[in-house]
Amino acid sequence: MTTTGTPLARSLRAVLDGGSGHGSLEVHYQPVVAVADGAPLGAEALVRWCHPRFGLVPPDSFVGVAESVGLGACLDTHVLLTALRQLAAWDATGLRVHRVGVNLGRSSLHAPGLVGTVEQACALSGTAADRLMLEVVEHDELDLTAPRLAAVQALADADVTLALDDFGAGHAGVGLLGRLPFGVLKLDRSLLPGRHRTVATTAPDARALLCGVVGLAAAVGAEVTAEGIETPAQRELVAEIGVPHAQGWLYAPAMPADAFEAWWRARVDAVAATTA
Repeated sequence: MTTTGTPLARSLRAVLDGGSGHGSLEVHYQPVVAVADGAPLGAEALVRWCHPRFGLVPPDSFVGVAESVGLGACLDTHVLLTALRQLAAWDATGLRVHRVGVNLGRSSLHAPGLVGTVEQACALSGTAADRLMLEVVEHDELDLTAPRLAAVQALADADVTLALDDFGAGHAGVGLLGRLPFGVLKLDRSLLPGRHRTVATTAPDARALLCGVVGLAAAVGAEVTAEGIETPAQRELVAEIGVPHAQGWLYAPAMPADAFEAWWRARVDAVAATTA
């Protein structure tokens, strides 16, 4: 599924072109909450593909295909505009999602029209740039030329927040942190303790590692969000070491927009009830 001739790649191209019979791309939203009290703060927009032949195609199965056949930037733009329009729609109903995160893959970062694409999406949706977070998703080294660095800086200067996603995994490390104006570090779930993390007997424990990362973020003036929080023990750990924001299945999975709205309103009421 890595060439333009595969059925999945052809179908993806057709759905992005608006063709019928290839299903639909949907954007689901996973809440980002305050670790201290669970109050909802924002959302990460995550694409899903409902395909009539392949069924529900997980992102891991088609986002890489999109990148490999030259459709990555087109896919990112679709999600960006959908998410910003949804943010404006929530505003109209009185539901204030403070910020939405949208993944920014290699093709988008390398696209010469990146700044214009983001500016146009904000204008079309009527959404201020400071309510958008672009999450750099990269597990291979980026080719950050001077024009690309200038484009990212222009977005930061326009008050778009730049986040380093999956920090601690792949190439999402200190080297990349030192080259781009990141405002948020999103800690990869592999840094958290749990059954998924197998380590040598004398390896540093997760707490020490996370404390170091939080200190690093503070040193460069970046916020920290812990991804993949699945257990109360993980939540308690990140709270103890001062991580302010989190997302994960312990709070909620990614949901369609209407389910997200219902969850958000219920969560706001629940938090208010505990502080009354």
